[in-house]
Amino acid sequence: MAQRYAKTETGRAEIQARIHALSRHARNLLLIIDGTKDAGSWVSVVNGASESDLQTLLDAGLITVIDTGSRAPDSAPAPTLSDDPPADGLGYEALYERLTALVKEQLGLLKGYKHTLAVERASGLAELRRVAIEVVGDIERAKGPVTAREARRLLGLPAA
Repeated sequence: MAQRYAKTETGRAEIQARIHALSRHARNLLLIIDGTKDAGSWVSVVNGASESDLQTLLDAGLITVIDTGSRAPDSAPAPTLSDDPPADGLGYEALYERLTALVKEQLGLLKGYKHTLAVERASGLAELRRVAIEVVGDIERAKGPVTAREARRLLGLPAA
């Protein structure tokens, strides 16, 4: 289970629509899986999940194998607060990726769970920006104004 997976557009839609009859373990795995860790790591995070849950998601087209190329798995880490400022006008995909990474980095899997759900449910750029503002507020409460200012910069949000 060294492969890495990412949600497909169908997988993102499934989070909102709940079309497939997924087990609780498979649905929780779908919510948190992204390309930052290998499959075995994600399965171990979801208590009770197994390789069969991962296979269910793959068979349904909700996740896909991502190509890590010839680079080492951890050679391209997710953006952090110390990265260069974003270009003006982040699009949906860029904001989605940065926001997902920032939630995990700054709030962790448990505290960031509600934000991860909100990111996945966001149906457009405006909604995703609203989630980003909420995340920055929680980061400010948890880590202070300096860290929140850096998060705003990373997400391309105006200064408060």
